[in-house]
Amino acid sequence: MYICNMKNKIIDIAKCIGRDLNSRIVVRDLYDKIINENMTHVIIDFSNVNFATRSFMDEFYNIFVVNTEIYVELINLSSDIKAMLEAVKSTQHRSEKISKKISSTTDIKFTTISEANKFLEALSF
Repeated sequence: MYICNMKNKIIDIAKCIGRDLNSRIVVRDLYDKIINENMTHVIIDFSNVNFATRSFMDEFYNIFVVNTEIYVELINLSSDIKAMLEAVKSTQHRSEKISKKISSTTDIKFTTISEANKFLEALSF
């Protein structure tokens, strides 16, 4: 991870992590650094980010967006980054609903391949 200036509570994620965001681990590292600095409100600036993988955004969503321990404001997200974040957000809700309906001992039966595919697409790993 790059040296990250957090004094003004605006975090340039490209300078802290890099322009291509592709690792779940760096999300946790950034979160730990923020917590260690006792910050409860941060602004994360995506202005110089080229790309973010779905796995990065999934981890970012779960650690930063839905986390209530700190207030996070996201700024300067490109349309691609916004789209990836929305895709992750939409799968988070479907997975929750499915997991509530099905226990680990329940048999799941499908009448068509299409039904099975819809179920599998809703799962997040």
